[in-house]
Amino acid sequence: MKGEDRRGIKAVEVAGHILDHLARAQAPVALRELAAAGHMSPGKIHRYLASFLVTGLARQDPDTRQYALGPLAMKLGLAALNSYQPLRDAIALQRELRDRIDETLVLSVWGAQGPTIVHIEESSQPIIMTMRIGAVLPILATATGLAFASFLPRHFSEPLIRTELEAVGGLNLFARDPAAIDRLITEVRDQGYAYNEGHLMQGVSAAAFPLFDRTATLVGVLAVMGRQERVNPRDGAQMIACLKKETRNFSH
Repeated sequence: MKGEDRRGIKAVEVAGHILDHLARAQAPVALRELAAAGHMSPGKIHRYLASFLVTGLARQDPDTRQYALGPLAMKLGLAALNSYQPLRDAIALQRELRDRIDETLVLSVWGAQGPTIVHIEESSQPIIMTMRIGAVLPILATATGLAFASFLPRHFSEPLIRTELEAVGGLNLFARDPAAIDRLITEVRDQGYAYNEGHLMQGVSAAAFPLFDRTATLVGVLAVMGRQERVNPRDGAQMIACLKKETRNFSH
């Protein structure tokens, strides 16, 4: 209505800014860091965080006392994603392909912390894996991460690539120098998908395919995961060709 009062509630706006900072952070955040980012006193931030903990919008690490987004924030994010038509179309394709090839398919989108799993369709013979909805996948140790690095504009993935390269131990990365990473990205773009053989889980392979909408925007990445002897470019050539074709036709 013309002349409608559009004034909001200041406390809700402040809460939104705090949650936005938690969403952008790539790791749990200390109270003082949140206070500095929001230009507020630690005491004021603490009152908001206390309410976030009660509602599930945030969680606190019992050892470090640092804060991250909580289960309610995850539910809200997934609900928002599920209202996005291209994502619903991607899930429909995911289910159709699972029924056709009977392999586990994992759908991920680009989130505030990188590649984030939003839907899993398991095969009739589920593989042992630690992946779950909401999990954030490494860029340089998963087929899905490498697909995002290859098909997203580089400025999205570059900070995460640097973080993984600087990390001490831990991940079994595909490559550890910029030149090798650039060669991998070029290879993935040329072949149209990323492949990972046992880097994240021994005996489990994955091939990840980009999903573009009609505007050539990357909606997500669909990965097939299975036992190494089944999911590979040699023995699984027919399946990979099928997935490559169907994901390329996604926008149509």
